[in-house]
Amino acid sequence: MPRQRYDPASKWLLHHQGRGVLLVGGLTNVRRYQPMPGEIVQNRNYPDGLLQVFLGHETKPHHVLIEVATYPEKRALKQALNDLTLAYNMLGHLPDLLMFVLRPKGKYRISGQHEIHGKLGLARLTASWTVKELWTLSAEEHLTSGDVSVVPWTVLMQFAGPPEALLERCADKIEREAHPKDRADLLAVTQVLAELVLPIPAVLDLFKGKESMIESPLLQRMRAETLQDAILDLLKDRFGSVPQTVRTQLQAVLEEKRLKKLIIVGAKCRDLDAFREALPT
Repeated sequence: MPRQRYDPASKWLLHHQGRGVLLVGGLTNVRRYQPMPGEIVQNRNYPDGLLQVFLGHETKPHHVLIEVATYPEKRALKQALNDLTLAYNMLGHLPDLLMFVLRPKGKYRISGQHEIHGKLGLARLTASWTVKELWTLSAEEHLTSGDVSVVPWTVLMQFAGPPEALLERCADKIEREAHPKDRADLLAVTQVLAELVLPIPAVLDLFKGKESMIESPLLQRMRAETLQDAILDLLKDRFGSVPQTVRTQLQAVLEEKRLKKLIIVGAKCRDLDAFREALPT
């Protein structure tokens, strides 16, 4: 499945602005949190995030799994069950799970419940979790909550005015209140999520005056990943498959100019060995 632009944006929010997603999920008394490192959050089949959360004056942490679905799809049910069983095996206890659905699509809604049975009917596994449909939440309420980490999610929430007015408020709040080291990336992920509700040219027009966003490391990585994916698709179309060694070397290239040159190399090279020679070592 091709990588969506929203995936790295939402993962960045979970790992760097986790308080915001917890607030949207209804946890308002978070004293501190930290993303849990390790293999459980590295594979695309695993949870989007696993946060260790300290509430109020409690000394022991709670573990909260986060799963982000762009649209309500039935495969999210299996993903939630996988998340819970995987984390249960790793942690030794059942964590909580918050699932965020960014946009509606068709009539299907994720219920927050899933049950599977053994083929002989001798076993049954049932899971339930909390689902937050962002388009049903109030942008105004979350914008006035005082925490800038919530802002990127609000572009997908209900708002009384036009979407353009909401984006302007979001950008202004980030410019005023975000820590300087986070400002560019917060603007970048807000732009990316806004592309789900507005045409891309309109979003770019609204953000073109935000000079700090141009320096966003996250946006630069996302652009690099888009070019890397285009190169891999080109190579697969020409040569059938791409060895993992070539993929690894290509993914280490982040400079936009060099990647654009590699697109030309990929289109003209006689074979994969010739393309490999053009990659930096």
